[in-house]
Amino acid sequence: MLYKNTHEAERNLLVKLDSAITAGQGAGRLLLDKDSSKIIIESKGMNDIVTEMDSASERFIIEYLKTRFPNDNFFGEELGETNNGEGGRWIIDPIDGTENYIRNIPDYTISIGYEDTNGVLALGVVYNPSQGEVFSAIRGHGSFLNGKPIQVSSVKEPSLALSIVSPPMRMHDKAPDYFKLMEAVFLQTRDVRRFGSAAQDLCYVACGRADAFYEMGLHYYDIAAGMIILSEAGGRSSAFRESEILIKDGNIVATNGFLHNWYLQQIHDIMGE
Repeated sequence: MLYKNTHEAERNLLVKLDSAITAGQGAGRLLLDKDSSKIIIESKGMNDIVTEMDSASERFIIEYLKTRFPNDNFFGEELGETNNGEGGRWIIDPIDGTENYIRNIPDYTISIGYEDTNGVLALGVVYNPSQGEVFSAIRGHGSFLNGKPIQVSSVKEPSLALSIVSPPMRMHDKAPDYFKLMEAVFLQTRDVRRFGSAAQDLCYVACGRADAFYEMGLHYYDIAAGMIILSEAGGRSSAFRESEILIKDGNIVATNGFLHNWYLQQIHDIMGE
């Protein structure tokens, strides 16, 4: 048991968390068992691909959770909104990092978040099948990696920071400013990385493997689970600008908290308010 001394509502969330982990691991087995040379790939737009395994993973997760929580609702990347009753809402990205998946690069994840009936994120699970890593969190009870508590780094100086950066591959018009920002961050910090799964990136900040992450043009299902895992690990996430709404605009800055204002300042200096 990761969480002890919980009240009934929190025990219900623990049941949901355990179910989300089981659903994610089951979907992960589907992905690992598929012969990558036989995956059918389609295009949804510029640099935006989908495979039959995205849909298969999402269906598996929804069907599994729906049998246990028939009144809950679902919002997934491939199947969209499904409204079943008065329960909360599951936010699902069945493969975050599809390009990595089809090329047998191990940096892809299954992301499952859950909003309570008030629309507030209450738990998150991010599972990397290739690496066997389960990141999880319940609101108010901390974050975990494979059952062990995690927390963000204590790095406070930008010169010591490791940043995860992700170019706007579907927004080429943003590239000039973005690469100016990347250069500014690179020249003032220790180093930068690029992995290819926003959900994983958020979790890497949550467990201290990196100190910050930023990306533009994401969707809510990309970041929902990772956001609560980061928050419960002591980190912070926000939109690029105060005028933006993070879950709608999708421009995210995520840090260990200590460095948050510094990264926001770099963005503002180059991209404006």
